[in-house]
Amino acid sequence: MIHELKAKDLAWRCPVSWLPKKDSTSIKPASTIVAQDRAVDAIGFGLAMRGIGFNVFVTGMSGTGRLTTIKSFVEKLAEADDKPDDICFVFNFRKPEEPSAIFLKAGAGCRLKDGMEGLIEELSTSLPAIVNDREFRSRIDRAVEPLQRQEREAIEAFEKEVGDAGFVLVQVQAGLVTRPEILPVVEEQPVPLEKMAELVEAGTLTTEDVDRFRETHNKLSEKFRDVFQEVAEIRRMVQDRVEDVRRKLLQPSFDSAVKRIRKDVADPRAYPYLDDVANDLGENLGLFMISEEDIPLDGDRFLRWRVNLVVDNTDVSGRPVVMETEPSYTNLFGTIERTLTQSGEAATSLMRIRAGALMRANGGFLVLNADDLLMEPRVWPGLKRALKYRRVQIQSLESLVLGAALLKPEPVPINVKVVIIGSRAIYDLLYRHDADFPKIFKVLADFDTVLAKSKGHARDVLSVLRRVTLNEGLRELDRSGMAAMLEEAVRVGGWRRRFSSRFSDLADVLREASYRAGLESAKRVSGEHVAGARKARRRRNSLTEDRTHEFISEGVVRVETRGSVVGQVNGLAVYDLGHHRFGKPSRITAQVGLGRDGVINIERQAGLSGPTHDKGVGILTGFLRGTFARQSPLTMSCSVTFEQSYGGVDGDSASSTEIYAILSAISGLPLRQDIAVTGSVDQHGNVQAIGGANEKIEGFFRVCSERKLTGSQGVMIPKSNVKDLHLSDEVVAAVDDGIFHVWAVGSISEGIELLSDRPAGVWSKKKESWSDGSIFATCQNRLDEMVRQMRKAAKSTDKNGPAKNQAENEIDTKSTM
Repeated sequence: MIHELKAKDLAWRCPVSWLPKKDSTSIKPASTIVAQDRAVDAIGFGLAMRGIGFNVFVTGMSGTGRLTTIKSFVEKLAEADDKPDDICFVFNFRKPEEPSAIFLKAGAGCRLKDGMEGLIEELSTSLPAIVNDREFRSRIDRAVEPLQRQEREAIEAFEKEVGDAGFVLVQVQAGLVTRPEILPVVEEQPVPLEKMAELVEAGTLTTEDVDRFRETHNKLSEKFRDVFQEVAEIRRMVQDRVEDVRRKLLQPSFDSAVKRIRKDVADPRAYPYLDDVANDLGENLGLFMISEEDIPLDGDRFLRWRVNLVVDNTDVSGRPVVMETEPSYTNLFGTIERTLTQSGEAATSLMRIRAGALMRANGGFLVLNADDLLMEPRVWPGLKRALKYRRVQIQSLESLVLGAALLKPEPVPINVKVVIIGSRAIYDLLYRHDADFPKIFKVLADFDTVLAKSKGHARDVLSVLRRVTLNEGLRELDRSGMAAMLEEAVRVGGWRRRFSSRFSDLADVLREASYRAGLESAKRVSGEHVAGARKARRRRNSLTEDRTHEFISEGVVRVETRGSVVGQVNGLAVYDLGHHRFGKPSRITAQVGLGRDGVINIERQAGLSGPTHDKGVGILTGFLRGTFARQSPLTMSCSVTFEQSYGGVDGDSASSTEIYAILSAISGLPLRQDIAVTGSVDQHGNVQAIGGANEKIEGFFRVCSERKLTGSQGVMIPKSNVKDLHLSDEVVAAVDDGIFHVWAVGSISEGIELLSDRPAGVWSKKKESWSDGSIFATCQNRLDEMVRQMRKAAKSTDKNGPAKNQAENEIDTKSTM
């Protein structure tokens, strides 16, 4: 039965009992997101689980409170736990190219760093003074005096032997250096061996004297090498003894300084490193003796004793919560910075190791955005490795690309919960095509875009808006303002039975309404301010809609709103621009003639029909076959199209409209043009729900109102869409005044009766025909006549026996639909 809707059926009005008695000041602001119990439970489960891979992937539309929920939930969970450890990188005394990572309790890392800096400053000031002290040097001199005496005795004994043999030990200049040389003495003058021949010619020496000098020189040279080695060994022993004495004299000072650091740090995990520091200080005293002039501008002589505190949790309250908004590789995993030396070479050190978000979130929570994460090169594979093996390997970006690493820090073990926020499409894509994804993101938290309409949820919506009001200093809502915001929540949700949970969109309406109230110097935001904000926003975003309706009002795009036409019905479509949605009527026409092509989808032939629209055409073909091919074959050619539509067409919401146009074209009966139609259909002729009912009704209402309402105009929708309606105040007022109408139908029969003012028809099993005078009977008669005409045409055009029989057989047995 056709049901004409009343004004009260077209929009939801908030009951007064759902509202506070005065204004929104009595509403307690929401402390967390509301009405997302399923998602909140999933997040709580994932973050509480200790097993590997229980990280959380959060899906849902933006504006539903995903980020707010995660942030508040994680921060609340983090406050209940202890702080995680600090992370430091220190010099590896055994493998300098592999800095070591040390975990220390929160705050101990800072104390270790400060303690080592203080030690370096103290020693760099005190050690040179101590070493240059007279008593200190005297003790060193006494320790090495026996060795120095042994060195002098060895040299003196050799020099005596050289002199007794008639030779002398002299220093010969060789370029920039001097070297010792043994030369024979002739007439009390040292003479090089190469000049002996000249003395023989002069008669000063004989050949026998020269041979004797050469033989003695060779023996002395061999002994000189032995003495030289002995002296070098003694000098090495002197140096070792000096270092040993220095170490013994200074080691108590080193141990005492390191002991103070141990006591201050108070974490046994630092003790092995501090023991190594105490030993290394004694072995590298020379670094404190270098003068400032000899230190390179880009050098750090004390680098081996410095501490790089990469993660400092001193001021963290509970477990860390890191929300990384720019998850590049270096931001997420850390890096090793490089500098250029004076010579232009790349250099780095352990002090240039930088921690990424994964390390900063160690022991806590890391929140990432899926879109940002997947757009960064190398980040997704790196994150999977880190979560699978639970460690982070810090590398410089250059080493990743070029493969050359100056430093390879020790991998840092991590224990972090990762929460990724993304769309359901990204989740499904990763789940299907990435084998590692289900293993490392085992928990899905899916945020809904709507919540059931109830008094409790109404208070929840108002509590969220109250929080926005307080946080941003907006004006409070009065009762009419609260009612208007709840009605807007229904409108945004798209269902009259649901509130929208896209609170960011509702908050934007609230902000604009508060702004408009401020322009009027109003103390409270009223329903008029909310309506004004909604109207202003629509005007800002409706340029495309206005231009579209201008084409209709100017006749460029033909849309009939009066009279009756055969084979033509006003269909309704929704245009979604992202920031704005609006409805637009368009003519759907059908033409029927003899033939065997069935229903011809012109949009499909033009490549403008989407798969869902193609399916709808196939379904309506099934309806026609089941309705009119019960006794005789259904033979016709019927084209159907959206007139003046030059873009793609998809969806099945016009399939009932197309059936009405086809029935009109077959029967020759005109259909009302003051009624626009929407609704999908099944093969049994039941009209089914569609989307965008509000926008479609308002779109046709605008066309009619711009041409002046006649009182008979309206829209026909599926009965199953009635509970989704939340129309604008203008449409509701027009329906209430009886100058515009909205009808709800459940079947094609009901719809065609409204459009044609004639009965659809009832099938009589006894007569095996449709009731007399009905639309379906008229269509059946026309189709039967078309079959007879096709047979007659076949007989007249082909008089050959086999060909004639074949043509008749085709007409008798082949259904083209």
